[in-house]
Amino acid sequence: MAEDQAVTPPKKKSGVLVHGCNLHTYQWKRIVWGKPPNELGRVPKGIFIALHEEADVMVFGTGASEKDGLLEADATARLMWDKFDDLQNFSVFETHFPDLKDQAFRDQCRTRIESILKIENTSQNTVDEVTRAGHIFKDHDVEQIILVSSPTHLPRCLRDACVAFDNDRELSHFRYWLSASPSITGYMGRSAADVAIFEPPHRPDRPPFNINDFLKRVNDIPGSGRQDFLRRFDELLQDFDV
Repeated sequence: MAEDQAVTPPKKKSGVLVHGCNLHTYQWKRIVWGKPPNELGRVPKGIFIALHEEADVMVFGTGASEKDGLLEADATARLMWDKFDDLQNFSVFETHFPDLKDQAFRDQCRTRIESILKIENTSQNTVDEVTRAGHIFKDHDVEQIILVSSPTHLPRCLRDACVAFDNDRELSHFRYWLSASPSITGYMGRSAADVAIFEPPHRPDRPPFNINDFLKRVNDIPGSGRQDFLRRFDELLQDFDV
């Protein structure tokens, strides 16, 4: 082999997981689909990634909520098929897939997505969603996974994917080829800047401040007591002038 001859590694089989969104979330359709031309929702972003990366599998999860007789993943799929032709109105598709203006090409893309789409409607939380999707990917010999969700949700999705793949030995190889790609739409009125992230203490130049174990317990507060907790927590913070 000549020294200047480049070796192109074989393409890895890829899978796209479009995370579910609770069907009772305010402005659910706006979050999941978005608004052309620039507000790309979770589903169009997932389709874009799947087409651009020539993905082998795309999964819609979960079954954690139900509305009008449909679970999350099924409702997401219905929305996609109902609005599929509207993909051409998003600027990113106009740029990278200009042929979507042609009905025949849209039909080809629809057939392509239909052939790789898998519905995962049994999981009840994000770790479970990633785990079940991971087994679907494994069964189809997928090697790399791309997570797709809102910028207000994706940081936790990536964390939960790491947890899922740490917990399940059969899926541990996905830790080496795991990435995440945000949509544009987040929870209404919120952005990525509203996501609070607390890493475990690790820097020797800072005093230990392990608030993580306390914060994880907040989710265990019953719904009826959360407003009272927030009021008392705010009073405590004010005692420290913050």
